[in-house]
Amino acid sequence: MTGQQKGSALPSAILLTVVIAAVWAACFWPARALRSDGVLWMSIAAICCLIPGWIVVFLSGLAIFSNELTVMLVQTMVRLMSVSVVAIVVKKTRPELGFAGFYGWLVGFYLLALLTEVWLMSRHRSSSQPSAYTSDADKGHGSE
Repeated sequence: MTGQQKGSALPSAILLTVVIAAVWAACFWPARALRSDGVLWMSIAAICCLIPGWIVVFLSGLAIFSNELTVMLVQTMVRLMSVSVVAIVVKKTRPELGFAGFYGWLVGFYLLALLTEVWLMSRHRSSSQPSAYTSDADKGHGSE
């Protein structure tokens, strides 16, 4: 593992946080309009998707896994198990909450976090692999 891979987890976690916070801010008034306590439940859903997102981002930077399939399976299990446990706990403690009250926000923030994590990982992979175009340009630049 290079220092660049190790150092890329923190900026990725910050970017994930910024994306989720921006969507949370954009959804503040709709959440408030749907329920009187909608902002609270939207905030809980956002946090419940952000924390596993941080774990997944930091796990992707560790060199403890044998292959890419193992990394993907561990990340999926962390993400799914944490969100599933929260959904079950909320269902047991607050059965009156429906899709608009909590579960819609949970699904929305889950998909947002998943999309952002995939984008961050693909961006990291593409920046860590040297491209043929860059190396050809470097060669051409040196011969002038």
